[in-house]
Amino acid sequence: LYIMSSISSVSKRVLLIGYHYPPEGGVGAVRIAKFAKYLPEEWTIHIISSQSNHNTRVSGISEESNATIHRIKRPFDKFKKDFDNIRWSAPVSQKVYHLHKKFEFDCIWQTAGPFAPLITIPVSNLTINTCYILDLRDPWTLHPTELNQTNLGKLYEIFSNVFEPIVIKNAHAITTATNRLTDDYRDAYPEMSDKFYTIRNGYDPDDFPISSMPENDEFTIVYAGKFTPRMNIKPFLNSLINFDEDLDLKFIHVGEPDLEIHDAFDQFGLKNLYENTGYLDRKDVAKHVNKADLGLALTRNSPQEIPTKVYDYIACRTPILGCGPKGSMADVITGFDNGYVVQNDSIQIQATLSKIIKSRPDSLGEGPYDEYA
Repeated sequence: LYIMSSISSVSKRVLLIGYHYPPEGGVGAVRIAKFAKYLPEEWTIHIISSQSNHNTRVSGISEESNATIHRIKRPFDKFKKDFDNIRWSAPVSQKVYHLHKKFEFDCIWQTAGPFAPLITIPVSNLTINTCYILDLRDPWTLHPTELNQTNLGKLYEIFSNVFEPIVIKNAHAITTATNRLTDDYRDAYPEMSDKFYTIRNGYDPDDFPISSMPENDEFTIVYAGKFTPRMNIKPFLNSLINFDEDLDLKFIHVGEPDLEIHDAFDQFGLKNLYENTGYLDRKDVAKHVNKADLGLALTRNSPQEIPTKVYDYIACRTPILGCGPKGSMADVITGFDNGYVVQNDSIQIQATLSKIIKSRPDSLGEGPYDEYA
């Protein structure tokens, strides 16, 4: 990574901090794991993360054998309200201090979300003199749409608006996952614009082995991952009800069961099309994506966002239909012959989906695969 490598070419000691880390699943766990895997082998890597058994999702990615992993338990773990895991911050700050005293890290890199634990950056900077890099996989405060908030949510918004500029000011550099997000933060903090860099997500070929599976008789659309708040699948479902009943379609949701999505298919009279696999690790996800005729991607109406599943589809060379505003997702998907992006509008979706089904491309086609591997 350029920012870390520019410190020096000689062996360095680096501390990576992230609440999620393998064997736990989730996007956050994958990003930090790949940082640990692809930093120079001669560097000494330490990782601070939460305990590995705090949820049941398994990534299928092993812990890096060349990294020393420090598991920090979240205090008062039985409390249901976590306020973005803010109570994890105190033990992490303590651990950072003691580890740095022992190893004298050349660089500390902390990824979010959760965002509240980022307050460890200004706290740690009171006692530690080293390079501190903040990694924003998603926007902290720069959401493009309004949220329906509870009282606790409104309190968290106040907290975020107060602490985000403090954290950014105390970080020596900030990395984001998309160029659009980098540009938005540069615009929001023009006096610190030179701190922001983009390190995109991508795919690791090791996670996506080529597997032979029987071809589908139906035209199969796959959605890999969870449906997060502010994602609107209804325009897509509305587009499906206008297709000829004789058209053999199947929609496979690869991920944890989602009752709202199941009910939405039922409400649109499409229950017979819907299939849910349950949560799978990345290698099993790859099997379903490899087999599908089309991968669906939705955003939260955000031009900053590139859903990680887009990279999964690219890895498997599966044609992609992205539904959302022009922005980061479109920049990536439309670079491929059979990558399509439309506004999340049922008429536009139906027109594009009809073309895709008629031509039934057998792969994503030509495109800049090497940029994302």
